[in-house]
Amino acid sequence: MLSSAHLVPTSVQRAQSWICRSSRSFMDLKALLSSLNDFASLSFAESWDNVGLLVEPSPPHTVNTLFLTNDLTEEVMDEALQKKADFILSYHPPIFRPMKHITWKTWKECLVIRALENRVAVYSPHTAYDA
Repeated sequence: MLSSAHLVPTSVQRAQSWICRSSRSFMDLKALLSSLNDFASLSFAESWDNVGLLVEPSPPHTVNTLFLTNDLTEEVMDEALQKKADFILSYHPPIFRPMKHITWKTWKECLVIRALENRVAVYSPHTAYDA
């Protein structure tokens, strides 16, 4: 399913991000998660790692634009939203330690709020892809 779309590099001066866009409805979030797990099972991840779906928009959620990045930062989130991404695959997990609050006080909490407000799913494979 992922092969039916094309990747386009972004144009910001930092580690390159990629966007995957399809001219048709891409796939249901659950189907995409299943495909990603088929590619590299999350069971391969280290026990200390935080992998998988980290931010889930309310269902139903169809993924039309997938945004790939090494690290999800505020700048990357801005670009993903500008490109109308509804799924961000960030190699490194933007949420690693438990959060006690979801407020506007820290940049990581802001990422969660912005993802939920804009119905953007956030997924991190990290060490599952290293296996």
